[in-house]
Amino acid sequence: MHILRWIFKVHTIAGCSQTSDWTSPNKKFLYTVYTFVLFVLIHSLCLTQILDIVFNVNSQDEFSENIYLTVGVFVSCFKMWNLLHNRENYAVLISKLEKKPLLPVNTEEIEIRAKFDKMAEWNAIVYMTVAGLCIGWMIPSSFLKDFRYRKLSYRIWLPYNYSSSFVFAITYSYQAAGVTIGAFANVACDSLFSGLLIHTYSQFEILRYRLNHIVKNKKDSAKKCAHLHNHIYKFAVMINEKFKTMVFIQFVVSISLCCVNLYRLNQVKMNSKLIDLTLIICCLLIQILYYCWYGNEIKVKSLQVSDMVIESNWMSLDNDAKKILIMIMRRATVPIEFNTMHLLSINLECFKTIIKTSYSAFNMLQQT
Repeated sequence: MHILRWIFKVHTIAGCSQTSDWTSPNKKFLYTVYTFVLFVLIHSLCLTQILDIVFNVNSQDEFSENIYLTVGVFVSCFKMWNLLHNRENYAVLISKLEKKPLLPVNTEEIEIRAKFDKMAEWNAIVYMTVAGLCIGWMIPSSFLKDFRYRKLSYRIWLPYNYSSSFVFAITYSYQAAGVTIGAFANVACDSLFSGLLIHTYSQFEILRYRLNHIVKNKKDSAKKCAHLHNHIYKFAVMINEKFKTMVFIQFVVSISLCCVNLYRLNQVKMNSKLIDLTLIICCLLIQILYYCWYGNEIKVKSLQVSDMVIESNWMSLDNDAKKILIMIMRRATVPIEFNTMHLLSINLECFKTIIKTSYSAFNMLQQT
């Protein structure tokens, strides 16, 4: 059964994962060129923004106007690099879901997985829609108010003069393309992480089903449940290991950008720039919540395993099976927690802490 198919289509568009249908050498070569072009485009955009800080920025306002997009594009570059560098590792994670004991073994379990795979797909579609609406507002609004005045949407340093109409149009399109690619890279990486968490959650539902269908007087049936429970924990550890650095960078950047944008929001008047900043802050908060929500759901679900055992027909089982179930319950007292470099746990409490920290930092920034 193929899982997270729609999410990997987004990866293909972002230049991070070649579709399995393209088996011919020519198609593989063309996709490699496509990936290279996108990679160079977004990284060069980030470089021009950094050079603008080095050569052109002379005031606090100019710095705040530049830094929010520079850091955002930097994170997109890192996520794109992360997806390209860890393609094989992510393929291993997906393959784990296609092998026992995580593999569904009957129609009911297949239906459980299909239900959550559909949820992961719709979750990614909604997330991409939100990102698309933000880009769909920012680029056209910038085109209407900036393009005719020969003003670029965002601050960058360029080694050439773009005063002529043709060169300006190319440069303007270059900026718009870079921001769009960055949005796709964000959606691809974030959707993969949340999709894997959703499938981890689905494994607990499969575990619930197996606990409710333990065969009497057959210890092996209970052992399979313990085996699945143990592998869910191992799978969660693998996910955390592959994504912890990326999540840590995202959290640090999101907190910083929230503070900067709140400061800028306090400076601008009621115009399209105010709407842009509000959208950016909302996107940053949604992005953090996107991680924290699913991390929190896994933690809560892992603590409910003891209740799953109690709800099963454990009273009718033999003593050996009961001992195995007790071991599962003891293991379930330690929840699954995803973390960012062992500093912050990815859950709703962390999200609340980030909101408070951002607001406190904004107040300190405003006082200076």
